[in-house]
Amino acid sequence: MPSRGIILRYLSVLGVFVLALTGYIYYTLRPPYALYDGLFQSELKDSQDLIRNTDQRKYVKFKQLQGAGFNNQAQEILLFHHLALQTGRTYVYQPFIWRPRGEKATVPLSAFLRGPTRGSISEATFNEVCPESDVKHVRLVTNHNIQWSHAKDVLSQEDRCIVVDDWLFSWNYLGSTGIHDIWPSYQKYLNTHFEWSPQVLAVVDKTEEALNLKSNRTTKHDGSYMALHLRRGDFESHCAWLKSRQTGFTTWTTLPLLSSSILPPALSLSSPDSIYTHCYPSLQRILSAITHLASTKPHLRRIHILHDGALDHPLVYLQYHKLKAALMDHGWARRNGWKGGPMIQVTQSSDLPVERGERDWKVCVDMELAVRADAFVGNGYSSLSSTIVALRLARDGAKAEDIVFV
Repeated sequence: MPSRGIILRYLSVLGVFVLALTGYIYYTLRPPYALYDGLFQSELKDSQDLIRNTDQRKYVKFKQLQGAGFNNQAQEILLFHHLALQTGRTYVYQPFIWRPRGEKATVPLSAFLRGPTRGSISEATFNEVCPESDVKHVRLVTNHNIQWSHAKDVLSQEDRCIVVDDWLFSWNYLGSTGIHDIWPSYQKYLNTHFEWSPQVLAVVDKTEEALNLKSNRTTKHDGSYMALHLRRGDFESHCAWLKSRQTGFTTWTTLPLLSSSILPPALSLSSPDSIYTHCYPSLQRILSAITHLASTKPHLRRIHILHDGALDHPLVYLQYHKLKAALMDHGWARRNGWKGGPMIQVTQSSDLPVERGERDWKVCVDMELAVRADAFVGNGYSSLSSTIVALRLARDGAKAEDIVFV
């Protein structure tokens, strides 16, 4: 049996190792607090400058999701901003709830999305310019088929300060055909007003260089790539719940112009198995979706895979590596009719060259890479895939036939 002294030395070495590892993790995962503090101050200053230099503005503040996933919040914020502009109102934006930092942790919206903060005011400034005595509280929710026009009618009235007290963009509304009324104007809105923050775009540029992902939808060259959204993580149980409720695709993935983008067999809401197949597809089905594009686009032999692998979802990495092994196998490619051979490069979310203070933007970087890709394989039940599809269709040169839903 080892002596007490040897045991103490082992414990000391172990303690030093654990301390060093903890310090390293803290150093690499620590948010850019100084940047966030500066952006909060800039948002406040810009908002106050706006109200001082303009007269007779009308404002609207919406009831907003608090603490949902990034894309659930982002798509709602973009729709709110669009609705405010459509009705001649100044949008009142709120801090972003960033769950990786805590259930109620707030970060400045402009650290992620720059577009909705331009020409808008912060929540803190709204409380100054619109005291409660001047605020009109309204409720907007009505029948899905007339929801958008009804909201526009109410907000187009002359009341200077409006607060919307009910949740406008509910899951049921986003999954209904009523959302299609918004698309023509929303597509133009995204083309004109959507803008990532400079911090996000800097990491995107760095990633394109590091991973050799150079999309160009008009000419074919070595950097061309497709993107795949591998939605796993907690989605297995969520898909089981959606199956029990006979729920269809969400938001922009339901657009009629994308109906032919669904990998056969078509989604059938009367079949729970069909819903689950499209919501949580097998790896074989995902490979079939990639093949659908790759077999007719021999120049696309690079693929970037967006996924939600994490310490609490480690099996996602195993599934990624299974996909990678198949996609880079010459025999597999030949058997599946890939005339241009297998993939020569497969990258994933974990390969993004983020440095200290940049990890919060990984999901945004992944999204922009998927938007710029020459083709995209997404999940019709995912808000992230839906937002990517909307942004792709809003940009010049995008085609519905370059999109496949598993």
